[in-house]
Amino acid sequence: MTATSPVGLGAQPGAGKDQAVKALQKEPRWKRLVFRAGPPVLVFVLFIFVWWLVSVTVYGDSNYLVPRPLQVAEAAWQNLDTLAGGLWITFTESAIGFIAAIIVGMLGAIIMSLSKPLETSFYPYAVLLQTVPIVAVAPIIVLWFGYNTNSVIVIAFMISLFPILNNTLLGLSSADRNQLDLFRMHKANKVTEFVKLRLPGALPHIFAGFKISAGLSVIGAIVGEFIIGSGGEQGGLGVKVIFAQTRLQTPLLFAEVLAATLLGFAFFIVVSWIGNRLIRNWHESAMKVDE
Repeated sequence: MTATSPVGLGAQPGAGKDQAVKALQKEPRWKRLVFRAGPPVLVFVLFIFVWWLVSVTVYGDSNYLVPRPLQVAEAAWQNLDTLAGGLWITFTESAIGFIAAIIVGMLGAIIMSLSKPLETSFYPYAVLLQTVPIVAVAPIIVLWFGYNTNSVIVIAFMISLFPILNNTLLGLSSADRNQLDLFRMHKANKVTEFVKLRLPGALPHIFAGFKISAGLSVIGAIVGEFIIGSGGEQGGLGVKVIFAQTRLQTPLLFAEVLAATLLGFAFFIVVSWIGNRLIRNWHESAMKVDE
């Protein structure tokens, strides 16, 4: 009598997971949407409740310390035009700095991935740039670019650059050894190897860097506006935060901070969506059961 293996008795390995995925895919789309969006919405509602509870029970009538959520919403509505103007300025500065970081970071990573001596020579200085406190170099940036939007863009660029460069370089240097040997066995040139193997394989790493830098670009723009302080009340969100703080307009201050937070979150969502669309059909990190 021969022994029967467990695999022979049942489904193939992974069949249970596939059946679960297929069962979930048969659910109506609205149920899947509720299943995915429900937990974050519940956490947000809980956050608003805790915020309101703390503002009422701990601070009482001291609304200038922790205003209630409704007061923040009223301040945002009453100052909607100026808030939208500041949001647009900060968005523009962040987007330009982010795009510049993508271009420079990817080009630098590609060049360093093609030459080990260049990587050894220049990568330590990229790390050094990342570790320099931005406040320390801000006076030099202002001296070179002036008290204007250009300086804010440069600061956003500097803060966003390293994650893109580092992750892109990591991805380009992490090509599968067996696949590399296969390409070289068929005598593929460097360009073919890069375009068809290294770059597609690096996309998950690249977009991971993009996601990190998307939020950092907004932080860089806000920090730049803090330091530069240009534009007065017509400046970006960072400048408006300073004005609201000096005037003890705490509800408006909270509204501006929340607007900046939502801007960074929106950047992250857009970059994540683009990345998932590019790698959704072949990389596990972007595969969804409802796609």
